[in-house]
Amino acid sequence: MCIYRRFMKIRSLFIALCALGVLAVNSFAVTADEALKGSKEWFKSGKAWNLEFQVQIFYAESPDIVSQTGTLLVADADRFRLKVAGIEFVSDGESMWQYNPEQNQVLIKAIEDLSSAFHPSEMLFKYLECKAKELKEAEFNKQKLWVLKLDASKYAGQFDQMEVWLSKKDFSPVRLFTVDPAGNSSWYNILKLNVVKKVSPDDFKFKPGKDVDEIDMR
Repeated sequence: MCIYRRFMKIRSLFIALCALGVLAVNSFAVTADEALKGSKEWFKSGKAWNLEFQVQIFYAESPDIVSQTGTLLVADADRFRLKVAGIEFVSDGESMWQYNPEQNQVLIKAIEDLSSAFHPSEMLFKYLECKAKELKEAEFNKQKLWVLKLDASKYAGQFDQMEVWLSKKDFSPVRLFTVDPAGNSSWYNILKLNVVKKVSPDDFKFKPGKDVDEIDMR
């Protein structure tokens, strides 16, 4: 009887170890290409995306670090509503309104005039156009994530390095990292991200309040 019990304990231990081995293999069963494909599929789940973010820019020639938090509602075709550094930017895909509440003034510009560091495509979409190179695991805010290194050659002259940190649950983006040709690096940390199933054109139109000074610079 004792021999039988010992045999059953050894058998149970062996099965448990095998299960752990299978889990370890499966945790790395995803390839870099599959992770990128999964992230593209995730973006098909909505019409727009609402997020809170933090951007940090580290300059190669300076110890100064630029750090800003903001909120963003973004859809396709350069439509977005962005609040960062106390300024609100609203774009319908053609024109952009830059509203400064302290001055009670709104500048109307072409979309191309928005700084690339804060452009929604930098934070959310550009990595989707790259080729996957390498996939590994890392931890951020006590969360295990996929770290997908990308081929940045599509954006030569703008970026030398690009990587995106993806949720292991659904491949949604959690962090994005870029390095430009001058050696300046940027982290885009997505603090909160929600899929929006329905949007209206009015969501991407700026409606000036009373006595707002409008300056058209287009």
